[in-house]
Amino acid sequence: MSAFGSIATESADSENQNQQTAMPEDETATSELAEATAEHSEVAAEDDTAEQLGEEQEQVEDLGETIAEESAGLTPRAARLLNISLSRIVGAKRANKIIATENYSSSRSAQEDAKQIALEGIKDTLKQFWEAIKAQLKKFYNKVKTFFVKIFSAARKLSERAKKLQDKANSTVGSIEDKSFSFSQTKAIAIDGKYNDPKAVIDGLTNIHQWMRSNLTVKKSEDYDNIVEKVSTMIESDVKGLIDEKKTGKLTTINFNDIKKQLNAAGNATLSPLKINSTQEAKLKEMYGFDSKNPSNSDVNVVIGESLPGGKTIIACDVVLKVNNMSDMDEALKGISKLLKNTRCVLGNDRYNPRDVSEGDVKTLTTSQIDKVCDDVIEIAELSYTHEKAWERRDKFQAKLERDIDQIVKEVNQEDHEKVDSTAQRSIRQYAESFTAAVRRRTTFESQFISYALNTASAMLNYSERSLAQHKSK
Repeated sequence: MSAFGSIATESADSENQNQQTAMPEDETATSELAEATAEHSEVAAEDDTAEQLGEEQEQVEDLGETIAEESAGLTPRAARLLNISLSRIVGAKRANKIIATENYSSSRSAQEDAKQIALEGIKDTLKQFWEAIKAQLKKFYNKVKTFFVKIFSAARKLSERAKKLQDKANSTVGSIEDKSFSFSQTKAIAIDGKYNDPKAVIDGLTNIHQWMRSNLTVKKSEDYDNIVEKVSTMIESDVKGLIDEKKTGKLTTINFNDIKKQLNAAGNATLSPLKINSTQEAKLKEMYGFDSKNPSNSDVNVVIGESLPGGKTIIACDVVLKVNNMSDMDEALKGISKLLKNTRCVLGNDRYNPRDVSEGDVKTLTTSQIDKVCDDVIEIAELSYTHEKAWERRDKFQAKLERDIDQIVKEVNQEDHEKVDSTAQRSIRQYAESFTAAVRRRTTFESQFISYALNTASAMLNYSERSLAQHKSK
């Protein structure tokens, strides 16, 4: 069954009844991190399902336009082909309700009637798609809440562990007995595939810490939410203008440049303060939509950040979009939808073909290096659990956005808006889905980066603890 078929039959209310269970006090930070990481895989799965719903909605809209273009009506052959396509999207049971091919005949009047019946079925399905998308958003955010409850608890325990290790390192006086030792987590700490350069490895952890401080503080998140809300208000006004334009013929123009300027100010795709990777692999950039063969006309500008521990990096995707006619509201909304869906940050591999890093020997850290690692781990942990405040605000912000956008969709589906043609309705639906996708992607990225940062911090603490064990006290 398709995502629509399964989601549409579930009650979003039941998801809101999930209760969080208290974490046992004696669980270690390591085990909690492992559990939180597993939870994040479920967050990613719900995000993928939401993305699939958006894609399926667009496919149904394509089918609707195909049916509308059948000027002579819907022939039995056309009905069979459309039914096959629709079955792949929403499932055979739903498709048969919309296009029951056995009821179609070859007479002209029957074909015309069949076309109208199919179009009404498509229209009803598109309304249900939005309800399914909303239900999926609730599932997604409930999974995110579960993840954050566990990750915040793990972050606090990791911070306590780092403070104890730091005190122990600062009180240790002696020489290093073994200059190196075998370490099983080399893959998690390696920079550019190398793990035997302590300075580079520690600098990588510091880069994680500094990026979080610059982008994931409560203030930064609040700035982002305020700007996105402002953009939402601007577009909501523009969409209402589009509805009026279609009904009255009065022209409306979207200030696209102002919207793009606001979204850029939100830092939706920022690498700072990370440096840009000197090697911008063409294949890696192409994975995120960059046109390497014709870069000057690429719709998306992709920039790869410097390498982080574990062979990861932040990849910034910024839409380079030109809307030829801002007085054409349909074209303008399509442009904005594309901007919202594709402008983002991604935590990905720093190379197209990831390096193969196996277990090996690492150099023993000095007590001053261990002290530095602990400083970074404490900062990363504190930034993670103070992000709880930002998340609580984001939760309310997301709910408000959903209500506002839902109202727009309901307005365009009202009977008194029949004069709003199918093209405009499609543009508005795509805008609504793309805006919720933009906020969802931001949330997914933040939670993914925090999970990655804490797991890397945990590996670095293990490295530090093992290093301290190589110090022979006087």
